[in-house]
Amino acid sequence: MIPKGPFREIPKATTLFGAIANAVREIYGGYETEKFIREFSEKARISSAFPYLGEEYFLPFPLNAEASLYEIFKGDISKIKETREKPYIPLDAFEKAIRLQEFTVKDIPYKRVEIPKVSLDRVSQDSSIYFWDAVVFKENGGLYFLYDGPKDFFERYIGPAMNFLGDHGIGGKGTWGYGLFVPEITEVYIDEPQGNAFVTLSPMYPRNENSLILWKVEKIGGWSWGRRKPKVPMVLEGSVIRDDPGKMIELDLGLPFKIYVNGKAFPIKAEAPRDAL
Repeated sequence: MIPKGPFREIPKATTLFGAIANAVREIYGGYETEKFIREFSEKARISSAFPYLGEEYFLPFPLNAEASLYEIFKGDISKIKETREKPYIPLDAFEKAIRLQEFTVKDIPYKRVEIPKVSLDRVSQDSSIYFWDAVVFKENGGLYFLYDGPKDFFERYIGPAMNFLGDHGIGGKGTWGYGLFVPEITEVYIDEPQGNAFVTLSPMYPRNENSLILWKVEKIGGWSWGRRKPKVPMVLEGSVIRDDPGKMIELDLGLPFKIYVNGKAFPIKAEAPRDAL
């Protein structure tokens, strides 16, 4: 996703799936949306969005490495502190981190800013200034997400949906210029170890809580068709799990159709610390 302007946030896989499903409904209608959700649940998955800069792709800091930083960096406190501050690390560093090998971090290619806005009172016409949080990217920087699934499914649904969303935005306030982008498709290869565990690159709702090894949890909510979705506890990106695909969550918001939250894992093989197993 080559950004045309700022984003509200870096979209998680839950947000991306909801946006894609809404775009499919706008393009094809309700019947095809039900088919899309059913087929996605059975045979496709997407990661959350992550930043890139030029040809360098960043991925979330995996928790297997976070739990082993003292051993990885041989007690070098300055390196440990510098590494812990990074929410994302370059792909080559990620490939070493999931092997519990020493790696090098870099500055993230975006920053969070406050953009001033002006509101007018409808009665008095008095103006007031407020600030809106936004994510802005370095030159040649932007966002990408990973897709794993059949090519024909991507071409039928994901590609057209991303073209639609490029003009309408992801994450809200598209009419203000937020979340707009030019879609671009490329291949990204991650060199995975044999591994005794997995790192998920998307928030997941586990089928079995015993599959969790090292994890962080966040309650994820949001809006859908003008209705507030209940917050669902999700295991976050970078968490270390056993072989658990996660699952879709069905919500009834009083609409003519069900709302689905993407709780499927995007697993990458990794080495878990021995004392965590």
